[in-house]
Amino acid sequence: MGKEKTVIGLDYNAMLERAISSLPEELRKAEEWALPPIEIIHEGGRTTIVNWKNIISVLNRDEKIVLRFLEHRLGTVGWIQKGRAVIQGVYKKSRINKLMEFFVKEYVICDVCGRPHTKLIKEKGQWIKKCEACGAWRVVERI
Repeated sequence: MGKEKTVIGLDYNAMLERAISSLPEELRKAEEWALPPIEIIHEGGRTTIVNWKNIISVLNRDEKIVLRFLEHRLGTVGWIQKGRAVIQGVYKKSRINKLMEFFVKEYVICDVCGRPHTKLIKEKGQWIKKCEACGAWRVVERI
């Protein structure tokens, strides 16, 4: 039972090494990816996400999609103004953080390889999260 399975003279480890070596360099490197800390301020019954542009660039998503997600989950309206997201209502930073973490898990990070190299594609009325690193894909819930 201690023997490695072989296929055409190669053992599993050799095949794995061969597959990994054929990947592009940026996909071979283990990378640490994290959502930047969200900075908010409250002004006159509104919550403003100050570092919105930075968050959007790290997420690599259309800012309208991310804002629509927040609006839907918070049950409010919002808009983008001078590189900031303004949301009607006063919301705690912890609540916004939890929503953004859920967004990242559902719409950014690949379920198979755990990398953020995904794209959202709309096909036949459904959103599909497709990973450019490993090729995995799945239908995600509506935004």
